Amino acid sequence: MLEHDKDIKGEDYRLLIEIAYEKCDKFAFVIRKDMMYDEKLAMKYYNELLKDIKSSLIEVKEESQWAVNILLEATAYIYYYELNEQTKHFLQTKSNSLFGWINGLPEDLMFYNGDKIWLACNSHESYFYIDEEDSQSKVFEILKKL
Repeated sequence: MLEHDKDIKGEDYRLLIEIAYEKCDKFAFVIRKDMMYDEKLAMKYYNELLKDIKSSLIEVKEESQWAVNILLEATAYIYYYELNEQTKHFLQTKSNSLFGWINGLPEDLMFYNGDKIWLACNSHESYFYIDEEDSQSKVFEILKKL
């Protein structure tokens, strides 16, 4: 995996989601419990936000670690979704950047091809990893422009 610290924004972000759609079959993001003042109220908000892609939900896990983070004394909900036309549209319209998945949105967007991570982002630390086997792809053309 290669690490990058440049945000991908606007049309480049939407293109990144298109590329992910071609390469991956699922994605995940995280809702951290330690960032909630009132879990019941917060989950009501997130359930409303995610209602349009509910039919694509694969599973929700409560974990203390995921691809780009480890929580020492807390857990988070990790939502796994099928990557399809509906969820692609959701990802392209809810944020305008890769690091924008934070502050009112789930965070730490991750894309998978089977069980292999293709891209994993840590939104609040402003970095992401991408599969280095993909180094000649359209994604790296985007990165060269940044």
